[in-house]
Amino acid sequence: MAKNFLLGLFCFLGGIFFIQLMGIVIKFIGTNYPSIQLSFFRNFFGILPIIIFMFFAGEIKNYNFFPKIPLIWLAILRGGFLAFAQLCFFISLLFLNFATATTLQQTTPFVVALLSIPILGTKVGFWKVLALMIGFSGVLLIMKPGNDFLSYYAFLPLGASFGYGINLVLVKLYPKNVPTILIQYYTQLSATLITLAILFVSSNFIIISKYSDFYLIFLMSIFGVVGVYLINISYRMTNHINLGPFQYFGIIFSFALGWLFFNEAPFNELFPGFLFIILAGLVIFWRQRITQK
Repeated sequence: MAKNFLLGLFCFLGGIFFIQLMGIVIKFIGTNYPSIQLSFFRNFFGILPIIIFMFFAGEIKNYNFFPKIPLIWLAILRGGFLAFAQLCFFISLLFLNFATATTLQQTTPFVVALLSIPILGTKVGFWKVLALMIGFSGVLLIMKPGNDFLSYYAFLPLGASFGYGINLVLVKLYPKNVPTILIQYYTQLSATLITLAILFVSSNFIIISKYSDFYLIFLMSIFGVVGVYLINISYRMTNHINLGPFQYFGIIFSFALGWLFFNEAPFNELFPGFLFIILAGLVIFWRQRITQK
């Protein structure tokens, strides 16, 4: 069990790091291409590894690339929220420091806890209410109401947290016998078609004329796919509650990568708000661990 935990932890941290690298690439090329176009390519290239996995797992039979799944409308809804989350996060990277955008997105666990109340009927006790209040205080400290520039664009990563958070809640509505890879396939496919439709209607497509840009866009997608895949593997190796506290290594990674690639060091901007966010997250994970024993 100790070996599984260490290997799972390694995969989990690796997954977080690759997702951070995806954000770095987006911040590099985000000024050259519309965010909705980057979101489309992220989802389009993300489908290919899922199809390969489904084929070898036996979910695709006789080359039927649309196996049956219950609650197809739910997968489409999740795809819409996924596209919304990506769009918010990609745009936020253009206007905020890398570490600031990434830190504000760490509010996803609070969104999950909050949305679980009306959607899943989850009961929220004193400790979770306290954690939500602490986390909200941390967000306010970072946004600094009155600083119009930061507070306006700081809503974008919060919107991303909402989109990612409601995705995690809605997946709980599926019966347990439905394969996770099948749910992810239809969600990813829906997000691809939705972003393609928005891109078509907006007529905001920019032709990729440089090979270097194409390689970066492809690399962005690969980083995202590898990151999600490693996190999924880690959840299968050990209880996700054990990995919860290590989620905030993402803030450390974002500081280091933002400084390395963009010479950013927004410590005054994030302190002490990010400490409140980390504390609130640890309280939620602690209560989950207590209740599951």
